[in-house]
Amino acid sequence: MLEIRDLTIRFGGLTAIDGLSLKVDEWEIVGLMGPNGAGKTTAFNCITGFYKPTRGHVLYHGRDVTRVPPHRKAAMGIGRTFQNVGMVKSETALENLLTAQHTKAGYAALHGIVGSGVARTREKDLVAHAEAILDLLGLSDIRDRRIGGLPYGTLKLLELGCALATDPELLLLDEPSSGMGPEESDELGDRLLALRRELGVTMLLIEHHVPLVTAVCDYVYVLNFGKLLAEGDAEHVRNHPEVVAAYLGTEAVAG
Repeated sequence: MLEIRDLTIRFGGLTAIDGLSLKVDEWEIVGLMGPNGAGKTTAFNCITGFYKPTRGHVLYHGRDVTRVPPHRKAAMGIGRTFQNVGMVKSETALENLLTAQHTKAGYAALHGIVGSGVARTREKDLVAHAEAILDLLGLSDIRDRRIGGLPYGTLKLLELGCALATDPELLLLDEPSSGMGPEESDELGDRLLALRRELGVTMLLIEHHVPLVTAVCDYVYVLNFGKLLAEGDAEHVRNHPEVVAAYLGTEAVAG
């Protein structure tokens, strides 16, 4: 479904990503790991069109989409969450999910202004879709709560819901377990597996929480200083000496 070939991006004299190649097959959950500053979010920004790479290609279903802008990639079925939650804090959970569905409203602005029957019917469908997502993620109890005061882990889960509201085929998740405790992370892993099973969503996720990666990922890539350091199944990667050294430092490993 997704293939990255020789992806490179430079900012002035800094090479943030250097010759990265990876692939995500349909139905897979693939992990992208690496220490802070390794280039993981930069890779996501290149994949989703926020950055234009210096060299290399992004292929989606075999089509070169390297230069396609983010809004068109979203319409093609590529959904994404962000490292820092990007929702409207003054609105309710339901209102944020409705906002996420704006491209699928299915009626003209004039219909919405005059409150036509077409608009009212479609709005009911959008609300029902949003409520189904809240139920799927175990968030129905915050339906009408303004999200500004919610715990960060809950906000990350709701942001996942906003990405799902766009009906993606491919979902890119940037540190989805950030702000969650161990039990919440375990529950998130169960939900991700359920999403693949029930909705057929393919996923690429940036994640530091190794137990979550081990539980859900079919394959894992590890970046360090913008270069691919290791790849393989989760058990192989977590025990790879260079990966351990990258996370803990060579001196810590030696000691």
